[in-house]
Amino acid sequence: MFKTLSFVSAAEISALKQEVLNVGRSTPHLGRKFYHFMMGILCVSLYAFFLSREAALVLLGTVGGIFMLLDIVRLKSPRLNGLILKAFGSLMRREELQSVSGNSFYILGLLVLVYFFPKPIVLLSALFLAVGDPVAAVVGTHWGRIRLTSRKTLEGAAANFVTTALISVSFALGYLSLELPQALVLGLLGGAVSTVVELIPSPIDDNFTIPVGSAILLSWFALPLFN
Repeated sequence: MFKTLSFVSAAEISALKQEVLNVGRSTPHLGRKFYHFMMGILCVSLYAFFLSREAALVLLGTVGGIFMLLDIVRLKSPRLNGLILKAFGSLMRREELQSVSGNSFYILGLLVLVYFFPKPIVLLSALFLAVGDPVAAVVGTHWGRIRLTSRKTLEGAAANFVTTALISVSFALGYLSLELPQALVLGLLGGAVSTVVELIPSPIDDNFTIPVGSAILLSWFALPLFN
């Protein structure tokens, strides 16, 4: 998935950019989805079982801040951009060639979540992005037939709802230790929230809008279940 880092010539940079450009939005991009899934599960696991709110903010602010800075600087530095293209080009979307990557939006989204929302809402919202969004994308790309928007399908939305509803029920029973009736309510609310947020069009990267939008809606409609 990742290539060995070394000096990248102008010709190689051009070829790497062309590889990224050849991957359209209609392509499943399974490597990218798997990467986001693994990173999401890692972040959720760390915050759920090892990190306090303060430690998570420090980690996101320092390590995450460094990654965000590099992401911005690479747009002005052809050599750094070439190295990043060589390492992560297989995971990039074409629009990220000239703008900050989804990783920066994800880090910013996590900072907003951890700073403003209770831990259970942070964890569940992050899981919606890590699991629900990739499932919706893969199902919609492979089996989607009924268009809801230009890029979203009914089949993908249904897959997102079922997946995130099951995640919400499991989270309620295992992490929150709720009774089954309450867990089922959270399952329905969680599935609905994740699906609605994923369907809403936005000019902002969905690595930010899905977790933050989900956290806002969960706070509005399901906060008593988290207390």
